[in-house]
Amino acid sequence: MPGPAPKPNRRGRNKLARGEFVSRSETGWQHGPIPEPPDGLVAESRETWELWFNAWWAVHWTPADVPVLRQTIRLFDEVERGITKKSQDRAQLHVWMRGYGITPDGQLANRWAAPKPEEKSSQSPKPRPVGVQYEHLKVVGE
Repeated sequence: MPGPAPKPNRRGRNKLARGEFVSRSETGWQHGPIPEPPDGLVAESRETWELWFNAWWAVHWTPADVPVLRQTIRLFDEVERGITKKSQDRAQLHVWMRGYGITPDGQLANRWAAPKPEEKSSQSPKPRPVGVQYEHLKVVGE
């Protein structure tokens, strides 16, 4: 027998299968005014439409996504109103919301990351006058 089999190539084991996470500094819809929601939605669903398009993940959407987003908000509206109580419809709503990064697991699956807050620590803090940082202390044992 010639001996044990060679070990598999271990290079690139740490590469992400779906690619790196994408984080953009912009937030919200980037293609002009927010599209009008479909007619017949209740007020809560209209607010949700606005919230979705102003959220950070909407920066990844294109005008080609709007028709499916309209269908998604219609299904959202039906579930919110209680018109449809079928678990299949709620599951379908989750699938559509996930596909467009509206849910946290959808953002993870799409490799979208929320924009990082601007770092204020890049500016050096103003130096305090000497002795000020010790004003709260008392002398003990004198």
